[in-house]
This record gives sequence, structure tokens and C-alpha cells, in this order.
Amino acid sequence: MANPKKLGEAVKRYGYAKKNKIKLYGKELEVVSDPVNRQEDDFFVDAREDGTDSVRQVQIPRNVVQMAKGGRRNESQ
Repeated sequence: MANPKKLGEAVKRYGYAKKNKIKLYGKELEVVSDPVNRQEDDFFVDAREDGTDSVRQVQIPRNVVQMAKGGRRNESQ
């Protein structure tokens, strides 16, 4: 199993880091936290939808986590 801390750092390089803006689930979001690992490949960030003050937790798509795992693996070779 991948080291969650290192995998979280790799996920951040895909744009899921604090203060970044992302488009996710059809909405423009501002990320207000760094990725948090709940279990295995489930990573979440706190995000605020543009134009609102409410913050909600959204799951980072698993395909992004899988790409981060692959990228991390290639870096160590």
C-alpha cells in the first residue's frame, strides 16, 4: 500500500492544494485545505464554491489519485 503522506503530496501536484481553484463535479471551487486521506485511496479536500461562504468536503476523483500513484511510482524508478 502506498504511503498516504507521499500520495497526498502527489495529489497536491495535480492541483488539489490549498488556495488553488479547480473545476470539479461541474462547479468552480476554491480549495481551502490540503488533501486528507480517509482510507486507502479516498482523499478529500475542503472547498468553497465561487460566490459562496460555505465550505464543504469533496472527494478527489479516484482517477486523479490513481494518476498520482503512477506518477509517484515513476519518479522513484
